[in-house]
Amino acid sequence: MKKISLYTTLFLAACLMACTEDFNEEVAAPQSYPEESAQTMNGFAIALDGGFTSPVVLGNWEEHAAIQAVKATATPEMAEGASITFRLQISDTENFTKIRELPSHSENNAAVVDAADLNQAVKELFGRAPSPRAIHLRAYIYILDGNSTSQIPDPLVLGTLTVTPVAPEVIIEQAYYLIGDINGWNWANIEAHKFAHSDKDVYDDPVFTILTEFGTDSNFKIAPQSAKDAENWDFVWGNTDSDGFTGTEGNLATGGGSMKIAGTGWARITLNMMELTYTVEVIGEMKLQLYVPGDHQGWNFLTVPILYNRNFDMKYDGYIYLESEKEFKFTSEPNWNGTNYGNGGAGGLLSTAGDALNLTVPETGFYRLWVDLSAIPAYTATKTEWGIIGDATAGGWDNSTPMTLNTETGEWTVTTPLLGGKVYKFRANDAWEINLGGSLSDLIYGGNDIPVSEEGTYTITLNLSDPTAYKATAVKQ
Repeated sequence: MKKISLYTTLFLAACLMACTEDFNEEVAAPQSYPEESAQTMNGFAIALDGGFTSPVVLGNWEEHAAIQAVKATATPEMAEGASITFRLQISDTENFTKIRELPSHSENNAAVVDAADLNQAVKELFGRAPSPRAIHLRAYIYILDGNSTSQIPDPLVLGTLTVTPVAPEVIIEQAYYLIGDINGWNWANIEAHKFAHSDKDVYDDPVFTILTEFGTDSNFKIAPQSAKDAENWDFVWGNTDSDGFTGTEGNLATGGGSMKIAGTGWARITLNMMELTYTVEVIGEMKLQLYVPGDHQGWNFLTVPILYNRNFDMKYDGYIYLESEKEFKFTSEPNWNGTNYGNGGAGGLLSTAGDALNLTVPETGFYRLWVDLSAIPAYTATKTEWGIIGDATAGGWDNSTPMTLNTETGEWTVTTPLLGGKVYKFRANDAWEINLGGSLSDLIYGGNDIPVSEEGTYTITLNLSDPTAYKATAVKQ
């Protein structure tokens, strides 16, 4: 039978895409190998090989071990001396929307990968957590004949395998707590002093923070969740310098000495549990409210509205009716003698410079002002339109019943029927980003549904003028 090299056939097929001939008609019968369960295309049969035929736990391999990945179990007849190589890709989904190249070395119609390359590719796809990951593998096939290289156009999807990346040397737990003078070194009292963390995996974001108020010369250590659960001091982290160390940064070690906040006031502690380091930022006294003087009230500090730091996290919140292009600022005191915040540039940044421009809003409306002074000072101004929603309302949980704003009092009202034995909440802008629930005398963001005890028509009033306690009333008509 006349031999035709496959890459020549591929070239002709690409030129004659409208042709209906079977691509394999001119290809010799496959040279079969013992392996089964291969994926086939154009006379090739490709299968997972050696290390990829069972779950791969990379912690059990040497760092740069060569792992057998894929091989040809059958090929069409090729020109003498020709061979095939592979280009491997992995993805976290079967449709390969997000892919990572997996470096490999091809020899004898097979491909091997370096364990370190596989480890890196999996972490780039899924993050650093040492959890078993289901990865999807595909291969592009290249035919080498002397100095010529031809590629089969479409990749061959080889299936799914499970890979567990190498665990970092440090096991990062899901939660950490302060334990020390602040809670009497008592395991039962540390829940209120839990470090905050993002919604990312702890191996992708190993940073934990807490902002809290300390008494005079307070000593503390760091308790991971496991230590808290077992009430075991052997698992508690201290510093590597000395007991009662007052430095603002240091290294962490189990069984290390205590850290100390000198003086009194607020401090922010930041942990990096990947690097096993910590920093302490002493803030001192913290204001619970910010003032908002401006054109909306004649720049008069006697009638200035406030924003409130309800969660003691240096994030201030409140509502004010503002007119388009009218100016305002934030101040730490009900005068100009404290720290004053003006326009700091794009992205809502604030500036304490004396010549910082005043702030404005683009259109008239009832705004939620939110200021974050816990890091780089910044603010947002969100125009809000309020309504009620819930199975007690006419719109159910699908549509808000709108309320009407009284611009003189700053109150939102609606008179509407409510069903007894059902519930409702307040929300802004027909969305759930800003919603209030809980007690009508002290509404909180994301609070519980508000029950309706008796069916009837109610006048509901929402008062957001006092950020220390948002209130509402529901009066049956």
